[in-house]
Amino acid sequence: MNNLIRWISRRLGIKLLVVAAIALAFAWLGNYLVANTVATWFFYDTRFDAYWDKQSASAVEDFQKYVLERGLSVREALTDTKWNKENSDIILFTAPAFLYEEDQSALDEEDEYELINCTDGFIYATSYSPGNAYFFWWDTSGVIIGILLFLGIVIPYTVYTIHRIKRLYQQVLLSAQSGRNSRIEVSGRDEIAELGKEIESMRMSLLALLENEERIREESEQLVASLSHDIRTPLTKLTGYLEILIHKKELTETQYEIYLEKASEKAHQMKILTDELFHKFVTGRRAECDYLQEVIDGGQFLDQLLYEECSELEEDGFLVGQLPMFGSGCFCRLHIEDIRRAFDNIFSNLRKYADPQVPIIIAIANKQEQICVTIENHKRKCPADTASHKIGLMTVKTLVERNGGSVDIEQNALRFSIRISFPQIESSEFGEDI
Repeated sequence: MNNLIRWISRRLGIKLLVVAAIALAFAWLGNYLVANTVATWFFYDTRFDAYWDKQSASAVEDFQKYVLERGLSVREALTDTKWNKENSDIILFTAPAFLYEEDQSALDEEDEYELINCTDGFIYATSYSPGNAYFFWWDTSGVIIGILLFLGIVIPYTVYTIHRIKRLYQQVLLSAQSGRNSRIEVSGRDEIAELGKEIESMRMSLLALLENEERIREESEQLVASLSHDIRTPLTKLTGYLEILIHKKELTETQYEIYLEKASEKAHQMKILTDELFHKFVTGRRAECDYLQEVIDGGQFLDQLLYEECSELEEDGFLVGQLPMFGSGCFCRLHIEDIRRAFDNIFSNLRKYADPQVPIIIAIANKQEQICVTIENHKRKCPADTASHKIGLMTVKTLVERNGGSVDIEQNALRFSIRISFPQIESSEFGEDI
């Protein structure tokens, strides 16, 4: 039974049929009460006998006057069609025996018959009783009451259903006007409620889609900005190497080859960055299939990278403290180009913000689970129009974390320090890669 009620509550059409059936039952009951019960009580209750007797006496008197004024005979009085139509509730007959095929003693003693005198005799008239005309109006009233009861039940439920649909429409409209941030709630368990739930589900899916698109757009903008920022560093170095090769004629062949090799290296680095940028624009995602992390000797790789970067810093007129060395045996799984890009950004910031008169301090730490590089510098007094968008540091953080490392930055008004850590891999894991 409960399952049936639940099923009915979830079907709007079934509920409308049930409400219509209930309204129809009340309409029939109202019609029956008015046209039968109330009408019968009004016409036949003893409390109304005096009223009907008065009506009967008045009707008989009027008929007697009518007969005398026109001098009607018995036959003419009985066949006066016009008067019979106007007074259909008066029954006329020549004698009671003609009306009842029973013995005269069987008649009800309380029944009274009035004599109507005619020119050639007399006729009888029955007591006044309500006729079809009165019952017709009570039947009509019963039908009207039934219709009103039916409409009084069906119309409010229909208005309630329309109100729910209108409320759902208003919530959808409000949600659309408020950027789809307004929640859509519809009470009930029928099709209207299900429609509201589906619209709410669509709203949530659309919001998730828009948020995902916004996230992808921000990531794309950040990637494009970081790649564009990173291209400037090798481009600047490449330009410097080419200017040296063009303008310094006194270079030895060995120096010429060194600068040419450095220029080729920076050009290759730019090619990698531009390829990644192009692939991002064409496919909308990174070329994951080309992104390979290698197991390398992280200590030797960082030693070489720091040596190259510090040498270029010194060539640019910066002071660098004693450079420590990791040595060999510190194996890490890294993407070489990512790490190069990260340190290029760090040393590019040093050229822009470090005080060239104060030595740049580089420290290393070789722990059991990770290797760390700490770079600390004294800030120069930058002009007010020197803008910093923090793209370089964000790129460093992204690249290092992509390789499983971490970045810690500490700074104040005078000094800046950045600490980069990479996890070392276990010897067993290294053996499997070999």
